[in-house]
Amino acid sequence: MSEGKTDRLRAVHPWVAEARTGPRFGIVFGAWADGPALVPFVRDVEALGFDSFWGIDHPLSVWGGDCWTALTALAAVTTRIRLGSLVSCIYYRSPVLLARQAADVDRWSNGRLVLGLGIGDAPNEFAQMQIPFPAVRERHAALAETLTILDGLWGVAPFTYQGRHFGVTDVTFHKRPVQKPHLPLLIAGGGEKLTLRRVARSADMCNFGEYATTAGAASIRT
Repeated sequence: MSEGKTDRLRAVHPWVAEARTGPRFGIVFGAWADGPALVPFVRDVEALGFDSFWGIDHPLSVWGGDCWTALTALAAVTTRIRLGSLVSCIYYRSPVLLARQAADVDRWSNGRLVLGLGIGDAPNEFAQMQIPFPAVRERHAALAETLTILDGLWGVAPFTYQGRHFGVTDVTFHKRPVQKPHLPLLIAGGGEKLTLRRVARSADMCNFGEYATTAGAASIRT
């Protein structure tokens, strides 16, 4: 993961700032596919000093359970380790449901959530769930709307917004995330024209790699 720039309106989160002092190590997968073994595995990972544990979001995958169900369970049985979604697809839940789940995990973990979001990378999974799989630019537009709605729901209430992809009307959230100044936000993908520009404007970090599921980014010019 690489730390992204923040604009003048987005303060640097303390956990993000700490990354400048040296590398940190997190775990993804592990015992993810074995539900009963996941809790003791992550507690061992925490005891060993790892910085974070990340859940994947593929509802039909044989790899394991639901991302947000697992993160909720882990929030209740850990005390220090960061818990992240790597990454939560914006099409699998409405922005309101995503805002609710993220806020709950952050509160129940006493401020340890890292919210990872992505535009989807599994067209077959979309087809199985009969969810349209738009072109990349359209999916990025939907991501931008999701970020706007999340900020609005966690901000001044009541909140109304209508975009081309998502909308909410007169919504008030009574329980918001507890982290200050905001939830650490990760956006997945390594595209220089859209994704990394979005990271620079709106997020704290990004996730990319050379495989198709991690944006197919073999190298990034700096």
